[in-house]
Amino acid sequence: MADIAFDYYIANPDTSMKYAQQALKLAEKIKFAKGESRALGIIALVVRQGGDLPKALQLQLKSLQIAVDNHLDLDAGFALMRIANINRDIKNYANALAYYRQAKQRYEAIRNEEGLAATFMNLAVLYSKLEQKDSSLYYSQLAYQKSTRFPLSPRLSLGVLATYVNIQNQYGNQQPDFQLIHKIRRLAIQNHDRRALADVDLKLAQLYREAGRQDSCIYYARTSLTEAQRLSYSQGVLTASDLLAEVFESSDNIREAYRYVKIAKSVNEDLYGAEKIQELQKLVTDEQERQREIEARTIAYQNQVRQYALLAGLGVLLLIAFILYRNNRQQQKANWLLHRQKEEINHQRAKAETALTELKTTQQQLIQREKMASLGELTAGIAHEIQNPLNFVNNLSEVSTELVGELIDEVRAGHSDDALELAEDLKETLEKVNHHGKRADSIVKGMLQHSQASSGQKEPADLNALADEYLRLAYQNLKAKDDSFTADLRLNLDSGLGKVNIAAQDMGRVLFNLYNNAFYAIQEKQKQVLIGYQPQIEVSTHRENGRVELRVKDNGTGIPPEILTKIYQPFFTTKPTGQGTGLGLSLSYDIVTKGHGGAMTVESQTGEFTEFIISLPTEREPYYVGRYLPRD
Repeated sequence: MADIAFDYYIANPDTSMKYAQQALKLAEKIKFAKGESRALGIIALVVRQGGDLPKALQLQLKSLQIAVDNHLDLDAGFALMRIANINRDIKNYANALAYYRQAKQRYEAIRNEEGLAATFMNLAVLYSKLEQKDSSLYYSQLAYQKSTRFPLSPRLSLGVLATYVNIQNQYGNQQPDFQLIHKIRRLAIQNHDRRALADVDLKLAQLYREAGRQDSCIYYARTSLTEAQRLSYSQGVLTASDLLAEVFESSDNIREAYRYVKIAKSVNEDLYGAEKIQELQKLVTDEQERQREIEARTIAYQNQVRQYALLAGLGVLLLIAFILYRNNRQQQKANWLLHRQKEEINHQRAKAETALTELKTTQQQLIQREKMASLGELTAGIAHEIQNPLNFVNNLSEVSTELVGELIDEVRAGHSDDALELAEDLKETLEKVNHHGKRADSIVKGMLQHSQASSGQKEPADLNALADEYLRLAYQNLKAKDDSFTADLRLNLDSGLGKVNIAAQDMGRVLFNLYNNAFYAIQEKQKQVLIGYQPQIEVSTHRENGRVELRVKDNGTGIPPEILTKIYQPFFTTKPTGQGTGLGLSLSYDIVTKGHGGAMTVESQTGEFTEFIISLPTEREPYYVGRYLPRD
């Protein structure tokens, strides 16, 4: 029934939902974990196609948990890739990239070529959205090679071929091959893949518009919109209606343009409205809390096992002491002094155990005290940071209300010039409201990221590749905002570094924060119009004395000595209001020191350079009491 539901989910969502729900009910009844995971994943596909992204994400997370708990690597790969697709839909590209990497690892472990082909295809689309030409071309080529070497399902083969042609046309400096695209359209019709047909028709409409053939563009855009509406394919409806609105607006057909703008606006609200975003944020927060609870239970269980082992050891020692005591009782009177010495040793051991217990109790009290102090500082920081933009929003909203009233009065009085002047003032005021609203939003997102917990599971990873990948991702994000900006990126990576035991997703966050700060510093220095200044960022790695060292150096503005001691405090930032939350370095410091047992230091000279040094252990270090006490 799950297979039937999957076959129907594009062409007939209602039928797909019916079979998937029946499959889920039966799987729960017979306690069939594989069936539960797959049925939940298919229901999530139908829900996502209908535009309810929060519900789709919730179902996919549940499907992933069942698969992981029952060691179902293939189904875990399905869920990871679909979670990545939802993150890509909401433009959370960093999370999407992390989930695609996890899905790729799962499929490689079980050598599933179809899953790898699907992952490569989706990675090509993701890098296309990030405007990373080389990576997009590379993964589209990998997916296409898989489709030629291994038998894939007709639906996946069609998707791989369509993605390959789309990427080649976008970046390959080739003229659009309309004949090949029409061949893909015929394959979609033959396979009854209505969603692929909607996507291909939309692509044809876009290409015909670029070629100046407006009638063909309108025809295929309308067929794409019709198919998408029939399937409740919300993303397809949004893209097609946007295209039609633009075409009709350019031809001065305002009535038709307005009609399609209304369709696009309605779908966009359903997909990305404030309520949906709030649901997604709550869902992410709940998932993070659940992961933290699992981690806490795991730690408690490990501590309990250690306690049992200690008690067993003490029991063995007591048994041995008892046997020795009886033997000593039977010895001659000359051994009496040795017996007394043994009793004194036992007494000293008891005192040492008591002292150890008191030390552990004191340590727990210190940790609890530090947590409460940190909580107070964090609460004060949150209140201080978020109050300013909220005050601006409230005050400017009142000003906007007054301006609207004055505008209505001037319009009624027929004073068009005064009305236009008031409208301009109202526009500027609303732009300020929007700016400060986004500022508050960035603070909340920063707080969520600061509190976000990952599995923390470490495994061997290529630190050189991770450093290179996130440097290019940060650079492309900056280029998307300021295309005129250029910088000299230098990589001095140790080729003999080998694999490093890290949590790759967490370390990626650290690198992304350090790179963003470095780019900001060299941008600020470049604004000073220094003659001959060349912005430069250097990333280097090397292994020495059982540790791995990673350095990120920029030739930007540097950090004044008086604030070096404050840079790791939450909400402390030197950036202007609205450009930083002050949570990036605090989060990075916790990941390196607490999550990996490493060290993070900084060297800087004002106006010359800043260099962050991350040192990570590569060998197991001995545990000792007090190791995880907070630093001074």
